[in-house]
Amino acid sequence: MFKRIVGGCLLWCLAMPLVAATAQQETIVAHTKAKFDEQMDKLNIPGGALAIVWRDQLLAIHTVGVRQAGQPDAVNADTVFRLASVSKTFAGNIMVQLAHEQRLDLQAPLTRYVPGLVLRTPQLEQQLTLEQVLAQRSGYWSHAFEDLLEADQTPEQIKPRIQELSPVCPVGQCYSYQNVLFGFLTKAAEQSSGLPYEELLAEKIFRPLGMATASVGLVQLLANPNRAWPHQRGGRGWTSMKPKANFYRVPTAAGVNASARDLAVYLQAMLGAAPQVFRPELLQALQQPQVRVPNRPRWPIWQQFSEVSAWYGLGWRVVQYDEHKLFYHAGVVDGYRPYIAYSPSTGYGIVLLTNAEVDIAGTVAANFWQDVLGDPEKTAQQRRAAEKQSLKQSKKRTRRAR
Repeated sequence: MFKRIVGGCLLWCLAMPLVAATAQQETIVAHTKAKFDEQMDKLNIPGGALAIVWRDQLLAIHTVGVRQAGQPDAVNADTVFRLASVSKTFAGNIMVQLAHEQRLDLQAPLTRYVPGLVLRTPQLEQQLTLEQVLAQRSGYWSHAFEDLLEADQTPEQIKPRIQELSPVCPVGQCYSYQNVLFGFLTKAAEQSSGLPYEELLAEKIFRPLGMATASVGLVQLLANPNRAWPHQRGGRGWTSMKPKANFYRVPTAAGVNASARDLAVYLQAMLGAAPQVFRPELLQALQQPQVRVPNRPRWPIWQQFSEVSAWYGLGWRVVQYDEHKLFYHAGVVDGYRPYIAYSPSTGYGIVLLTNAEVDIAGTVAANFWQDVLGDPEKTAQQRRAAEKQSLKQSKKRTRRAR
């Protein structure tokens, strides 16, 4: 069992005058922190961080555990984690910004911006647009050639193989999650801006928002002494390992590093708190669902709404519930499991970061959104029922132990 180091700060604003939290906010924060601690302890995860925002206010940053198993350095609000596929949200933001600046055309073919990329037919080369790739509706089979990325091939080595792909549905008509193809958006962003992708993100997002520890790439992760090491299961617990370079080679898909504090600022901006950086028309474009995901959202919270559907947008996943939307993205890469989400209609956002490849969002985030979106009385009843059931199970385990 890892020795637990728990640190937290409860700040009721980020850049605005200090204001008192409401009773509901205090309850949500306390419950979410308790659930986070419970899951971290239950799964024996070496370290993690939680952040909660409401509009332009930072409600909480809460950290647990250590940056590396067997070492004393504690995770804090500025400890940097790999973001894996959460990086796609930054790509969506950058691509839409460049389109609004008329530096690229999202309706133009991908091949226009990626030198040497050849598709199976000339017709496909004209059909497949930047927007379709960004919105995960290329029509190709999901995770195409990702095995080659796992095998340590570079995008340039994989590029000639793209010509082998045939769509499994009409281009633009179905959801088809990609990493390699999404990674080619890096070239499009660089060609249209004249900047390396890491500098483009720094210029347009990191520095303007004050995301002081955010970066792109493996070199930048390793250069930060306050980084979370990835962990894999070993024996009865977790052992640290070296971060792998493979998915860093597709920066738009999986190349960003950031801390809980950075991501709290990012979500506040997505909620409209930084209009000088994320203009209202940019947010409006990023909040449009693009392609429907076949599976219905499964968390219990979604079952109380009459109409619920899952979508993919421009780098963001979307849950449409009645007339409202929740935007989120999760990620998984060797030794890390991030999750971020925000709800414009409620003003809430949440960040979850861990340095082990195990899912806690299915419990912690699900409970958080239940508290935020659920009927208060119904939520309280469900929690009391869950606590009663947990107590019964605990008594049964005690009897069996005797």
